[in-house]
Amino acid sequence: MKGENEIMKDGRMNTRELIGKKQSKRMKFSFFHFFILSFFILSSCSHGDFTHKAARQAAEGFYAKLVAGDYKGFVQGYAGAEHLPQDYRSQIEDATAQFLSRDEMRQLTSVRAISDSLLPDSTAYVMLQLNFSDSTSEQIELPLILTGDGWRMK
Repeated sequence: MKGENEIMKDGRMNTRELIGKKQSKRMKFSFFHFFILSFFILSSCSHGDFTHKAARQAAEGFYAKLVAGDYKGFVQGYAGAEHLPQDYRSQIEDATAQFLSRDEMRQLTSVRAISDSLLPDSTAYVMLQLNFSDSTSEQIELPLILTGDGWRMK
């Protein structure tokens, strides 16, 4: 290997010489600007479903299916539900229907998302207010995960 400050036969400079040259500083400066520019471009792009609004709408939608009596649609809102065996999925639907047939749940009239938190690992926690026909309400937290199909219940 030649001395540290010599140019190699094919015209390339070795790493130590490259770092010491003014070209290297310009190149570092260019990479720095490219990185910063890329960061701002990517962060300014739409995050698609990874928004507070999308998480809240999904959570409200899942529970609106419960209010409407669409237990099958509610169970389909679980992450991975499409991979469950049909018999098992039917059992979950039946259990959901039985739970909602209880007196205190039978009077569920509406659901509203009141707050949420999004985490960097593509999960969200949406606080829902369940409203009942006797003017009472209850708050529950619904954990969601972002999948290729959008927000799904955990």
